[in-house]
Amino acid sequence: MRAAMKRRQRNRRILLLSIAAVAIVVVIVSAFVLGSIINPTSSSLINKPVTSQIYSSLESLSKSTYSYTDPTLMSGGATNQANAGVQNNAKNSGGVTYTENGKPIIVYIGGEYCPYCGFQRWPLILSLMRFGNLTGLEFMQSSATDVFPNTYTFTFLTAKYTSPYFYFQSFEQVDRNEEPLQTVPSNYTGVFADYGSGYPYINFANKYVISGPFYVPSLFTGLNWTQIIQQIGSNTELSDQVQAATNTITAVICSVDGSQPASVCGNSAITPLISTVSYHSEPSASLKTGSPIEMASTWASVQYGQMAWIKKSSAIMR
Repeated sequence: MRAAMKRRQRNRRILLLSIAAVAIVVVIVSAFVLGSIINPTSSSLINKPVTSQIYSSLESLSKSTYSYTDPTLMSGGATNQANAGVQNNAKNSGGVTYTENGKPIIVYIGGEYCPYCGFQRWPLILSLMRFGNLTGLEFMQSSATDVFPNTYTFTFLTAKYTSPYFYFQSFEQVDRNEEPLQTVPSNYTGVFADYGSGYPYINFANKYVISGPFYVPSLFTGLNWTQIIQQIGSNTELSDQVQAATNTITAVICSVDGSQPASVCGNSAITPLISTVSYHSEPSASLKTGSPIEMASTWASVQYGQMAWIKKSSAIMR
C-alpha cells in the first residue's frame, strides 16, 4: 500500500512538472511573438502577414482620425494642414481617365526599400480602410542602408482590396534590397514618368496625382509598428502628420468616386477639403507654394525620386 502511495505521488509530481513545462514553453513562444512586434530592432516579421491585432488597430484608427486640425495653418476658416497638403501635392494629370466597369481606378507605385513610401503607406492604408476591405498586407521595413533606415511600414506586395466605390491597384516596383519586384503595366508608366518616376506615387483615376510624400519620415525613427500605432492614436506630432495625410488622401478619393460613401465624404473634416482643393497642372508646382516645411519635404522627395529612378534603372539592367 505504501508503494502504491509513492507511485501516485511520483505520478502527480510528473504531471505537475509536465504542466509546468508546457506553461513555460507557451510563455516563451508568446514572448517571442510579442517581442517580434514590440522590439523596435526586430526584423523577423518582414514579409510576414500582418496580425489580426494590427489590422484591428488600423481599422480603429481609420475611423478615429477624422477630426485633426492644425490651428497654426488655419486660413479662411476652412484650410488646415491636410488642405494645404492637397493644394500642394495633388496635381491634375489631364490624361485618359482610369476606370473599370464604370468605377475609378486608384494606382499606387512604390518601392519596399523607400523610407518615404514607408511613411506614405500608413495614411494610404487608413484612407483605403474607410472605403472598403484591405487584406493581405505584410510587415515591411525600408532599406537598412538608405536614409531613415529600417522605417517600419507595410508592403502591398500580396495585398487585396475590395470596395464598392473604386478599384485599387498597387505595385511595389523594387524590393527592400533594391532588386526588381513587380512590373508596372505600360498603360500606367507614361504618367508615372511625367512625374519623374519617383516614389511614392498615387494616381487617382488619372485625374489627380500625388507624387512624393507628404512628410519626411523622421518622426518614425526608432518606432516599431505597435509604437507608431500608439503615436497615431495619441496627441503627438507624428499623429498630426499621419492624420492630416490620411484626410488629404481621403478627400482626393472622394473627388473621383462621386463623394461616396456619404459617411466618409460627408464627414465634417473631409467635406471642406474636397470643396477647397486646388489642383496644379505641372509636377513642380508644389515647389513654388506652401509652408517651408512642405517645401523642404517636397524638395527632399524630388531629390529622392531622382535617386529612385537611377536605382531602378541600375537594378533592371543587372
